[in-house]
Amino acid sequence: MFSDVTFDFSGRAALVTGVGSPRGIGRAILRGFADAGARVAGCDIDDVQLAELEREQPDAFVKHVDVRDQSQVADFVREVAARYGRIDVLVNNAGIAPFCPIIDLDESIWDMTFDTNVKGYFLFAQAVARHMIAEGKGGNIVNVTSVSAHESGEHKAHYCASKAAVGSLTKGLALELARYGIRVNAVEPGTVDTLIVKDAYLAGLMDSLTEDPGTPIKRVAKGGDMVGAVLFLCSDAANYMTGSAVLVDGGGFAGSQMPDHVLREYEKAKTASDQ
Repeated sequence: MFSDVTFDFSGRAALVTGVGSPRGIGRAILRGFADAGARVAGCDIDDVQLAELEREQPDAFVKHVDVRDQSQVADFVREVAARYGRIDVLVNNAGIAPFCPIIDLDESIWDMTFDTNVKGYFLFAQAVARHMIAEGKGGNIVNVTSVSAHESGEHKAHYCASKAAVGSLTKGLALELARYGIRVNAVEPGTVDTLIVKDAYLAGLMDSLTEDPGTPIKRVAKGGDMVGAVLFLCSDAANYMTGSAVLVDGGGFAGSQMPDHVLREYEKAKTASDQ
């Protein structure tokens, strides 16, 4: 699928979290590293989807792991390191988006959101960084966060706050791990057509976004649109980048656009006035 990717990760090993969803960002990234020659490992909590991934990608090492559980995370990292003899790349991607009005938000939903979206990233980064430091070969960590790290919206204040926390965590990790040759960066997607978005938004919203995504690039992103940015950040081409966040949002965060029908009416009116 990603045969046009020019980055070469032959001989390296990449670990990706949140690889279950067949349309998700994590699975696309895992495929991307595999297509680029890396040995890959991934985790999720959906056993049905993991079984499907094993059939689809038989060379991948996949396992049920709850990213909120430190012992499960540590065990999986040890298994990956033992199987491949190294871990060169970690992509933190597992996340949830349980949309809910803030006045109705139960404490358990808040805790689950932060435990998954922030604590899970920390636990994996810590475990993998410890391995990378012991090996002394450096490495790369990429945190998949969101354009929501910079904004908020109704029914998703807790989600946006968790993504902002990941942005800050990325910078802190970059500062502390640079001395060990470990670079830490983030990718910030806009709206992506994944199952997590379909579950989170009201019925029909994604269809309306598909018709009018509100971005200069006139479509909603697919999981595969994130792959190139992640591979770049983990490649030698980005060897002077750490603590950075790369927006992959179709230009949406650059600013709002004038709808096409409004522009057409403006052009008609201007033409008429110039005559």
